[in-house]
Amino acid sequence: MAKDKKRYKRRGRRSKTRGFASWSLGKKIGAILGGTLVTVAAIGAVIVASKLSKINTVKLDTDKLSVSKEAKKRGSGYLNVALFGVDSRDNDLDKGTRSDTIMIASLNKKTMKVKIASIYRDTLSEQEDGTLNKINAAYSYGGPEGALSVLNKNLDMNIEHFNSMIDVVDSVGGIDIDVQEDEMPYICGYVQEIMKVTGKLSPGVTEPGTQTLNGVQATAYARIRYTAGDD
Repeated sequence: MAKDKKRYKRRGRRSKTRGFASWSLGKKIGAILGGTLVTVAAIGAVIVASKLSKINTVKLDTDKLSVSKEAKKRGSGYLNVALFGVDSRDNDLDKGTRSDTIMIASLNKKTMKVKIASIYRDTLSEQEDGTLNKINAAYSYGGPEGALSVLNKNLDMNIEHFNSMIDVVDSVGGIDIDVQEDEMPYICGYVQEIMKVTGKLSPGVTEPGTQTLNGVQATAYARIRYTAGDD
């Protein structure tokens, strides 16, 4: 009985010391990597949130955007964002300016892939008042809400978001562009104009080649329409 009791106590003491030290090498590595991945994911979420919070947005009345119930249900797996390039030179994003560049960026929430489609500015479309006109007129007549409404009505989309190109580019740390030498004078010229209008400071481009452009520089680059690439 004494021997059995003594042997039982040894087992009890041994079971108390079992833990991480007794795990297999693979189990230890898995636990460490799991903890590391959770930490990295948490840090990444904080960084993304901080960058997105810097993007200037305009609050829209979603009841005026002509999104059908079918489009909302069908497009629930996507985030669609409208990108407009307006012809205003005084940073006026309201009515009275025409959107000569219209793009739709579509984010697949499941695969996290983004696709961008351009809408020709001369596309004949039904306006909010029922008349037919070029699609770039919608922004001039109704501002951001009117333009989104016409896109949703004519293309059966569920777009409820639009953003400023400068803020979007800056929020992701810039964009890599292979700048050609004949494009440099136009970029520098437009940078000066954009700075005066927006109050955002930026250097020009001093040399050709692949480089990371900030939001102001990228917007200036996008405005070039006088070189071999036209617009």
